[in-house]
Amino acid sequence: MKKFIAIIMATAIAVSFCACGGSGSVSSAVSNSSDVSDKASSSLESSLKAASENSLKESSTGESSVKQSSEKESSNNESSKKESSKTETSKSENSKSEGSKTEASQLSEEIEQSQAESKNEAYAESSQLPAESSFSEQPQQQIVESSIPESRIEESSMQKKTKKRSVSSNESPVDASWFDDALFIGDSVTLKLSYYADNGSLGDAEFLCAGSLGYNNALWDIDYPDNVHPSYNGVKYTVDEGAGVIDPAKIFIMLGMNDIGAYGVDGAINAMQQLLSKIEKNCPDAEIYVESVTPMLKESQLKMLNNTTIAQFDSKAEELCKEKGYHYLDIASAVEDEDGNLIYEYCSDASAMGLHFSDSGCYQWVEYLKNHV
Repeated sequence: MKKFIAIIMATAIAVSFCACGGSGSVSSAVSNSSDVSDKASSSLESSLKAASENSLKESSTGESSVKQSSEKESSNNESSKKESSKTETSKSENSKSEGSKTEASQLSEEIEQSQAESKNEAYAESSQLPAESSFSEQPQQQIVESSIPESRIEESSMQKKTKKRSVSSNESPVDASWFDDALFIGDSVTLKLSYYADNGSLGDAEFLCAGSLGYNNALWDIDYPDNVHPSYNGVKYTVDEGAGVIDPAKIFIMLGMNDIGAYGVDGAINAMQQLLSKIEKNCPDAEIYVESVTPMLKESQLKMLNNTTIAQFDSKAEELCKEKGYHYLDIASAVEDEDGNLIYEYCSDASAMGLHFSDSGCYQWVEYLKNHV
């Protein structure tokens, strides 16, 4: 612009000079002015072109910057969204994981508490049987072990309520002397009763008992290796032979605890029928009373020997007694709770087998006998 103004001023001066100094000067001045004007115009065009190119470059650069900025911003936004999504997913997963851990922790605590309570109950103080009354290990027939194994029947299957069997009752209990001519045959459960009866509660009754004795091994010969036949006055007899030697008027027999797990309910019933037939042959005038197998503590039940299989055996034993004309005595009903488990205070070995009686249990047993014979 400054050059353009300078050209105009130069032209004005030339015109003024022409007016003052003649036509030649004017022509020369005009010519010079024209050259100056052309140069100025060319210079102006170049300046305008350069300015235009610079403007386009700046515009292009600006657009590129804006585009790059926009793309960068968009990329940043995408990254931000992805990071946010990952964070939310992570939080959700952590929340679920923490929830699962919390539930697992609570379940673990409940299980530990339940196991602790069961253990405390099982190991409560109680009177123990004499050592000689415990079950000894025998070949092929042993079923009750000296300690509680890890494999047990699930508690839900053990909670099946046993149906109470109807039993008759005397109008008045018999006196203890009524048992003076009686013989009690049994395993270690009845052996405990023999100790209790030293108080005279069963008069002068005789006992033919042995730990681990059952219907099946009672059928073994007297010289069978490692047999568990009982002794009477220092002499070992088979059950049927011993009964013949004693020759009682009344025979009470409780066996089966050692048979159920080893031979099954039917195997135990079959052996029972055989043994009773042999006893009946040796003591034809005796009244035979079959006593039910008594239950175990709820927490002491085993896979094959438990209160369900015991109840099944007792039910079949009662049917056999009706068929053969034997008396059936439901001793189990005197010592079990409403779910068919041995009542805790009637048990002397809660921390071991959970099936032998305390004095309180024996008292209930004797009272039942006196009221139902």
